[in-house]
Amino acid sequence: MNKYTFYLLTIFITYSFCSEVCNDVAKNYQLHLGTKTPYRIVANNTFGKIEYQGCKPNKMWMIIRHGTRNPSESFIESMDRRLPKIRDLILKNNPTSSDVLHNSDLIALQHWENKLKKKDQKKLTREGENEMIDIAERMQSRFPMLLSNIYSNTSYKFKHTDSQRTRKSAYYFSIGLFGKQIAKSVWYPEPSKKDPILRFYKLCSKWKKDVKENPESLLHRKEFEISPLMIKTIQEVNQRLKLSLNKLNFDDIYLMYSTCSYETAWKMNQKSPWCSAFSLNDMKVLEYYEDLKYYWLDGYGYNLNHNQACVVFDEIVSYFGSKNEYPKSTIYFSHSGTLLKLLAHLQLYKEDKPLTRHNFNDKVDNRNFRVSRVSPFGTNLAMVLFDCGGVQKVLTLHQEHIIRLPSCPTTDLCEFNSIVDYYRSATSTCNFDEICGNKGANETTDSTDDE
Repeated sequence: MNKYTFYLLTIFITYSFCSEVCNDVAKNYQLHLGTKTPYRIVANNTFGKIEYQGCKPNKMWMIIRHGTRNPSESFIESMDRRLPKIRDLILKNNPTSSDVLHNSDLIALQHWENKLKKKDQKKLTREGENEMIDIAERMQSRFPMLLSNIYSNTSYKFKHTDSQRTRKSAYYFSIGLFGKQIAKSVWYPEPSKKDPILRFYKLCSKWKKDVKENPESLLHRKEFEISPLMIKTIQEVNQRLKLSLNKLNFDDIYLMYSTCSYETAWKMNQKSPWCSAFSLNDMKVLEYYEDLKYYWLDGYGYNLNHNQACVVFDEIVSYFGSKNEYPKSTIYFSHSGTLLKLLAHLQLYKEDKPLTRHNFNDKVDNRNFRVSRVSPFGTNLAMVLFDCGGVQKVLTLHQEHIIRLPSCPTTDLCEFNSIVDYYRSATSTCNFDEICGNKGANETTDSTDDE
């Protein structure tokens, strides 16, 4: 083998290895984007009828987080104010490509600009529209008896919160079921800012006082932000970008990570240049920082978070327990705060030990509560009631994947009465006002702060 042939072979092997590894890294980082993770990363993309011998599906109850959205007004302002300066700083210190920033990354950075305006804040994006259409089409293929392509106000009950992103999510979900023309005539009740099911926590005085407005709730997150691990992560990102170790501070790094997350969600086939600044381990550190927020505000951090979700569980029980044949499907459109509290109430994705600022190393690759997978954009929970020879059984799906409830860990179909007994014994009675310490008229939190 001559030197020229050997040289070409070396380049080919190196390129092949790099392509494979780099593609794996590029693919893997998308698994660590927190609540801004695109739904396509976790979705069950299969079509086809779900059937169980001797069983007939009778009813479906489903709740869906809105699809991919734009960031808040304050975040858009931060993008406008800070990111162009960071972009120019990176380009100045990286005039040529490197192992970190390839030519394609540098070109993408050179052409990057924030096209969002304040008026675009929190609006559903094109990707979010497609997420809803796709979920509807796949679910319809699985349960055609419950999700007919012929709209009837008797067969369907839809409801969404008082926000553009949930209203539009409901509309595009309807397009997936019925087509564009019929979707325009689907009826929805007037949304309420104080909806006792879709935003029950906004009616919970004790949660607002003891959790949401309690500085202790974010203590672990705040401490993790200034931990040696986070400081090391910040320094390594700076070093990778050929900057002095503290040139970009935590706020800069978090802004870049969040922009990477949003742009990844918005654009299926286009990598955000901001993602190139991070190693896979950086992503995991920042993802854990996100999880510390949602674990304590919406998850298992405080019993109050999930105890109050009993009102949603009670509605499911009432709907499935009713002898009324209709509606065949009840479908709600809400927010991550609702979904996370309900998932915790059902004791799904529970940790053996709480997530804290101290146990990143133990939990980094070994935890159940990971919002990137549990509550991305478009996350959904569906429960389907089957009649199996006179015995009522329930099938549960999360992100369209069949999952097993703790009440029936060895079988897909769980007897309805077993579910009721299991969760009712765990929470006793559901007296929402007593749980929440409500006394008369309720104060509600700002309705615009939901994810």
